[in-house]
Amino acid sequence: MREPEAHARAALRRGALGWLAVLALDLLAFWYIFVNQESAAAYLPLSFTGGAGLLLIYQLLQYVRDASAPLVETEGTVLRKWSRADYILFGQGYYIAIGRAIFRIPAEDYLSLDEGAYVKVVHFPRTLNVVSVHPSTAPPPPGV
Repeated sequence: MREPEAHARAALRRGALGWLAVLALDLLAFWYIFVNQESAAAYLPLSFTGGAGLLLIYQLLQYVRDASAPLVETEGTVLRKWSRADYILFGQGYYIAIGRAIFRIPAEDYLSLDEGAYVKVVHFPRTLNVVSVHPSTAPPPPGV
């Protein structure tokens, strides 16, 4: 396996473990509320934790499915690039928009790209976790 792909697959496994931990906490809360319900008002928190659990299961499945999926390449023009604080303690996240897809990219790639640049992004199909970003040659104009 190539080095960037191996790192990206390891990041997928870490992400899946993170979602699994959050799902375990949600299921623990669901079980606690279910066992200790004393009134009909307990159905609201049960509905909330149950709905959140379903969403967490969906997210976890996307990570698990991407772990064995082949990589996908997306080419296009960088429509927008921006950065924002993802978490209070963990620093900045750098993003680019290509078509309708939004990719979180490494800071080195963010600094080397400009809006309007034509790039090729190698990523996983469901989670859009990026393996690499490469400047590419612009496609020929339509009709040529």
